Amino acid sequence: MANIAIIGTGYVGLTTGACFAHLGHNVICADVIPDKVERLSRGEIPIFEAGLEGLVREGLQSGRLNFVLGAAKAVAESEFHYLCVPTPQGGDGSADLTYIESAAHEISALLASESVVVNKSTVPVGSTRRVEQALGRSDVYVVSNPEFLREGSAVNDFLNPDRIVIGSDDQGAAIRVASLYIGVPAPLMVTDPASAETIKYASNAFLATKLSFVNAVAAVCEAVGADVNDVVLGMGYDKRIGHEFLRPGPGWGGSCFVGEETVLVRRGDDVRLRTFEQLAVDIDQFGVEGYEVYAWAPAEPSPAFFPISAFTVRPYAGDILEVRTKMGRRVRVTPDHPFFVNDGVDGDRFEIRLAQDLTTSDWIPLAQDAPLPRDERIVVSTLDHLEEAGLDLTKLIGLFLSEGRLGSNCDTKRLPDLVWGLGVEEKQAILRGLWDGDGSWSVVSGGPSVVFEYGTVSRELADGMLRLLGDLGIVARLKLGRTAKSTVDTYRLIISGAGQVEQAAFLFPDDEQAQIRGWIAKQARRISPTGYRRLGKGAASVRVTSVTPVPFEGLVYSVEVPGAHTVVTTHGLIAHNCFPKDVQALLYIAREAGYHFDLLDGVVSANEEQFARTAGKVVAMAGGSVEGKVIGVWGLSFKANTDDLRQSPALQIVERLVAQGAVIKAYDPSVHGPLEQAPDVEIVGDAYAACDGAEVLTVLTEWDEFKWVDLDKVADLMVRPCIVDARNLLDRSVITRRGFIYQGVGRS
Repeated sequence: MANIAIIGTGYVGLTTGACFAHLGHNVICADVIPDKVERLSRGEIPIFEAGLEGLVREGLQSGRLNFVLGAAKAVAESEFHYLCVPTPQGGDGSADLTYIESAAHEISALLASESVVVNKSTVPVGSTRRVEQALGRSDVYVVSNPEFLREGSAVNDFLNPDRIVIGSDDQGAAIRVASLYIGVPAPLMVTDPASAETIKYASNAFLATKLSFVNAVAAVCEAVGADVNDVVLGMGYDKRIGHEFLRPGPGWGGSCFVGEETVLVRRGDDVRLRTFEQLAVDIDQFGVEGYEVYAWAPAEPSPAFFPISAFTVRPYAGDILEVRTKMGRRVRVTPDHPFFVNDGVDGDRFEIRLAQDLTTSDWIPLAQDAPLPRDERIVVSTLDHLEEAGLDLTKLIGLFLSEGRLGSNCDTKRLPDLVWGLGVEEKQAILRGLWDGDGSWSVVSGGPSVVFEYGTVSRELADGMLRLLGDLGIVARLKLGRTAKSTVDTYRLIISGAGQVEQAAFLFPDDEQAQIRGWIAKQARRISPTGYRRLGKGAASVRVTSVTPVPFEGLVYSVEVPGAHTVVTTHGLIAHNCFPKDVQALLYIAREAGYHFDLLDGVVSANEEQFARTAGKVVAMAGGSVEGKVIGVWGLSFKANTDDLRQSPALQIVERLVAQGAVIKAYDPSVHGPLEQAPDVEIVGDAYAACDGAEVLTVLTEWDEFKWVDLDKVADLMVRPCIVDARNLLDRSVITRRGFIYQGVGRS
């Protein structure tokens, strides 16, 4: 049993402290916020993390876990001192070590000789040395012990990790830190500090490398007359390569979800509700090919499954934003994550807004009215199988809730995956069985209003039920809280409003349905719902109520859905899709260490070269010079259905053309008025105006509306019918049959 001080009670520090106390050590956690320390000392934790609150309360009751204000009070009698403070990342990829160095300065004079200071924060390579310098103590050891905690399963990840990594130049110090994990079943890796620190970053740039590689392959395809689409398809079937990130284009870009957020995924006939981190494991095993995600295109009558073109994972340190809405829905994303929003009135008009720019005037769409299963045979087969087993759907509820694989305890219960392939009546039966167990109805204030309620402590079950109700067109409210006697949060699903109560009456037996309808019939008038608004077209909308920053260190996940550019995520909220872009952190680390990372520099250079190649295609098609010539541009945002222009490949290409004297007429559905980033670019009102008088038209962003333009009108407006398609968006055969000169990416 050891004495451990934890400096910083954020996500990493609190989990580390509670878990070490659970392993039998004496732990003191220090923070600089008085209110936070007081709340933690009462067992009130500031984050929702499965199992963490129980461990904190267990540690407090046993006396092995305590919380104090200020690091000085924590380190005096401790042998190990874990630094778990924020290390925010700058725009150039560098990490701000102010907090970690300040903590080291603060505790330096208080440390006992031979004690061990442990870097647990996500830190750049070389931080162990920086901490040693800040401490200024030759009789104290500094060890790296990077964390590998995932949001939503942090306690399990700590107590049942894939590996434990310890970096130290002193073998004795490493062994002492390793001894803290006795009883934890995991491979132990002891290495030097630099290697331990690099492990957190080593895979960050690999996906970007694949993207730059496939763009280089596209260039080869153009040179030899091959079709890059066929080439990458053939490459992807090699399991050592896979299909992920083999998609050519003008360059890379992105934003992300936290791993505990959920998506409904289909592969073949198998439909599952998965967290992003679970989906990452699946795609790592099988590849992205064949996976579809539940999404919503505003022009479509209902949500549907759309193919995933890319899925990535990357480490992230800094604030993430918890976006909360009316009706209790919430989702956590990086600040630059885009959302479809409207004003809650015009259901046909949407704008794109980043999470960091959302206000309480914005309404976010909510998926409703799921389509029927694509193959009724699946439903029939499932029902026949149940009938043969002597079960009906209502009785099935008790069975799956008691099966360990569908939830080993009340905290982890969830809907069985088979429900997502069922029809309306079967979904109603599933919900009726659930409500029969833990649901109720009651008359409000003596009547005649009626409300339905269901309670569960399982986040997964609440998420699944909200989605299932949404499939049936019912918008339930979600309330998260706890009773005075409870030690865990309870998710309460509430259905109210006469129209919805009538629609959801199937949740109860016939005699109770008659009573419910009797009360509703007494209502003199019906009040329109205030928490949500119907949009039609398979969606409702809910108003944003708050956007709260939360410190975060861990993995974040991105998905690209070209057909819809959205994803139906946790609680049925519809968010824009996303795609990561950053390899600068690892480059910065390498440069600071004095190493020229030529391969990764080559990846960045290849991306820059792709910009130049695309601009070069435009110049060549214009006759070798664009000086004084009008070049039409379709698309300026970094990807379709977003107005995000930061690091946009389109702007990179436009800037190169402007530098060569081109007169740019650009149209993007999300861009209105002059651009500060490109003041010389004329922004026009529609796709045709961008073609007026143009020598060459270039497609730089894959907006769907560009697929449906009148090509004859485009040709008539242009000086010459020439198109450079940097997204391979347009149908080459159709374009060339109309007399256009066409060049795509990797296609001669």
